[in-house]
Amino acid sequence: MASISKPPPIFNLNAYSLSSPRQCLPTLSFPFCITAPSRLCALKTGSNGSNSSGRVEGPEAYDQDLLRKPVVSPGKDLADIMEEQEESERKGNYEDVEQDKWVDWEDKILEDTVPLVGFVRMILHSGKYESGDRLSPEHERTILERLLPFHPAFEKKIGCGIDYITVGYHPEFERSRCLFIVQKDGKLVDFSYWKCIKGLIRKNYPLYADSFILRHFRRRRRSRY
Repeated sequence: MASISKPPPIFNLNAYSLSSPRQCLPTLSFPFCITAPSRLCALKTGSNGSNSSGRVEGPEAYDQDLLRKPVVSPGKDLADIMEEQEESERKGNYEDVEQDKWVDWEDKILEDTVPLVGFVRMILHSGKYESGDRLSPEHERTILERLLPFHPAFEKKIGCGIDYITVGYHPEFERSRCLFIVQKDGKLVDFSYWKCIKGLIRKNYPLYADSFILRHFRRRRRSRY
């Protein structure tokens, strides 16, 4: 089979004009050849933006940070990261709601108890009632319905039954006025309205009672029955 051999390059010898006083020097010229367009090759880079040889070439040498991969903790995928973020948000929202709940319940307890405390103090210290006076039907009903049932020794206090409620000085503390129950058999029994208030809080607000009482009730020097 015949083969076509590539012709050797053509050399043209051109001399300067003979009229030139300088020495004529031969020059070399090559025929103009059209070459195929260069192909673009992908450059494989490492995680730090360098090529396979470890060198960073071209404009990428100034922008290595742009080629870095984001740092992700090993063993965690995107779903795990999102789940942790949602859990953190739920925990924060839960703490905010719990804080709001505590403030709301505290206000509710104060709304229920402060008027009762003011009501009893009015009876004891306003001068409306003298010692031994029977309370008005309206005031007596308020004591029997909203205060006395929450006393921790309620059944013992009412004994054989309540005849009426009155005001007097405590037998052991002469300067202290308090409420008394006159039982149907004539027996006079005093009771502490503060114990009634605390019992109301523990009954109606069991989850918040202890914290509220420690926060708002000062330790009393004496304890009444």
